[in-house]
Amino acid sequence: MHNLIKQVANHLSGSYFVATPSPAIYGMAQCHRDLSPVDCQVCFSEGRVKLPKCLPSSSARIFLDGCFLRYDNYSFFNEATDPKYDYVNCSSSKEVLTDKSLLMDFNSKVAQVIKNVTETAVVNKGFAVSEVRGGVVAVYALAQCWTTLDADSCRLCLNLAGSKLRQCKPGAGGRALYAGCYMRYSTERFFNIAVDTEEGPDKDSYKGIIIGIVLSAVAFVLLASFGAYIGYKRLSEKKKDQNSIRQALASSNRSSLNFKYEALEKATDYFNESRKLGQGGAGSVFKGILLDGRVVAVKRLVYNTRQWVDQFFNEVNLISGIQHKNIVSLLGCSIEGPESLLVYEFVPNRSLDQILFAKSTIHVLNWQQRFSMILGIAEGLAYLHGGSGVKIIHRDIKASNILLDENFTSKIADFGLARCAASDQSHISTGIAGTLGYMAPEYLVKGQLTEKADVYSFGVLILEISTGRKNTVFSQGSDSILHSVWKHYERRTLTKTVDAGLEGIFPEEEASKVLQIGLLCTQASAALRPSMSEVVQMLNDKECVVPSPKQPPFLNASVLSPDDSNESSIITSYVTPKDYAARNKSSSDSRLSSIPAIQESIGSSETNQSGQESNPSPGENSRLQI
Repeated sequence: MHNLIKQVANHLSGSYFVATPSPAIYGMAQCHRDLSPVDCQVCFSEGRVKLPKCLPSSSARIFLDGCFLRYDNYSFFNEATDPKYDYVNCSSSKEVLTDKSLLMDFNSKVAQVIKNVTETAVVNKGFAVSEVRGGVVAVYALAQCWTTLDADSCRLCLNLAGSKLRQCKPGAGGRALYAGCYMRYSTERFFNIAVDTEEGPDKDSYKGIIIGIVLSAVAFVLLASFGAYIGYKRLSEKKKDQNSIRQALASSNRSSLNFKYEALEKATDYFNESRKLGQGGAGSVFKGILLDGRVVAVKRLVYNTRQWVDQFFNEVNLISGIQHKNIVSLLGCSIEGPESLLVYEFVPNRSLDQILFAKSTIHVLNWQQRFSMILGIAEGLAYLHGGSGVKIIHRDIKASNILLDENFTSKIADFGLARCAASDQSHISTGIAGTLGYMAPEYLVKGQLTEKADVYSFGVLILEISTGRKNTVFSQGSDSILHSVWKHYERRTLTKTVDAGLEGIFPEEEASKVLQIGLLCTQASAALRPSMSEVVQMLNDKECVVPSPKQPPFLNASVLSPDDSNESSIITSYVTPKDYAARNKSSSDSRLSSIPAIQESIGSSETNQSGQESNPSPGENSRLQI
């Protein structure tokens, strides 16, 4: 498969064999010629996922509507037919036409398209499509011989396949799955290229319609031109996608970061469930043991779209060269198999949220551990914001993206949403992506991204670690952490918000200072928030005076009633300090900066960019992309 995928990527087909050691294995793969290179690779990947299910059988054939994969223990490359395994799969719904004349017309069309593709494919390098329209029903057909056959073998295979396929009449469709070829007919157009239409009995009437359309088209020249422009733009985007994937494949194969897909399969015991470390919307993470004995974490993603290319290589390019004790190390990647894989250092103590918010009291983090984690995250972010020579904005700092090693050292992970900014840029204007409850107000409302967005998220995380509470901004009838801690700050009772699980065993002065830094980082104005390097200095220097914070913004939400189960719209209101003070005045004086309704984005904990996860309860933080 490793050799076949290279051939398929370049030529849409390939064959390969391994003769030694015994037993010999022969394999081939081919896409139908109506597929684009990108669609071909996706189809091959889908077939590659199914292939291991055939093991340990010595042979397998996988027919998909777009490609074919086969392996066997003998050379089958020139095999046109195989009576033992060749078969025809007719449509399960027999759409029998009651009118005898219509039935005869339909049967005639089926026979005609099968004849057309059989004759054309033999002289067209083994591929043909055809359609016969007119009357009530149109019929479409496709034929594809494997490139390993010569013209005579292709003709033999298609003739036999076509004769059997005709027996599917008057069914709405059928597929002939033969050793050397594939043929399909259907009443629905299923292929991706235009063909010359064979006209039916009402040929003259269709000519009249066509003439009328041509004459009418003169009046719509401008509209047609606009449509052509739109089509050109879409084609350009599609080519851009294809080039991105081709370049990605080429650069990965040359890179020292490249891992063999088969090696990672074996390392994870073929992604055995017992090796799974976690599951998210972006994919699953498995524990792996490489041949050299290294223990790694393998993140398994789904290979399908341009969004995948952007996010996957964004993560690889941004952190492949970063080495910091508080940032998880990326060891490499693989994109040659059916799924894309990222390989990280193995961090044994899972993510912070699994320990911090666990209902079990088996392990309660003491204050020193919590302080060390906060300091480590701060140092990691300060490094990202400029210590590495470039400015990297993470965009999704939260407890589940903080991993803990054997010594409970915190490590920042998941850079799929990260962005790189020039040092002289005031901000980046970008689509909103991240996790509600951790997103800075100026970013959430205006889409203006700076490193201060990470500072805000870090401030929320400080308060979560200190209090042991999750920041549930979408819970009805309960205050967010920011609101709760702010009220205690005003009353000078900050230490009352520290996690009760510590049973009062913590340095009160240090805890108050940490909580005050959390409030400082979550101020509504980005300009008032400290930089991460300043935060590191405040945490390290016991003599450093922490400035007094202004009131943070509060995100309030009204969730639709349980009766509205078919809707997931939540309307949020961003309340500034001034707005909050105005609440006690008359309603005419109060002003709320309303954020537009966020439709169907709140239901999953992961962004649309990386797929979807099971729907959390309304009280959980939700990751969204607008």
